[in-house]
Amino acid sequence: MRQLTEAEIAILQRTEQLPDSAAVPLKICALMSGVSERTWRRNPPVPTFHLSAGKKGANLGAVRQRCRGEAASSAA
Repeated sequence: MRQLTEAEIAILQRTEQLPDSAAVPLKICALMSGVSERTWRRNPPVPTFHLSAGKKGANLGAVRQRCRGEAASSAA
């Protein structure tokens, strides 16, 4: 696994302060979980939804639960 850049570390630190109800883009979901962004687009481990045209996201609380191993895998 590659090392995180300074920018990616800063993004993850800011994300820690967001509430569980926040919506985050799939790129951040991929950073948090270690699962590739391509997998998040094609077969997301938690339900996703459209944020804007051509951009999808997921609920931060669901992503956190998935990262902790509390949520079962479900397709969107």
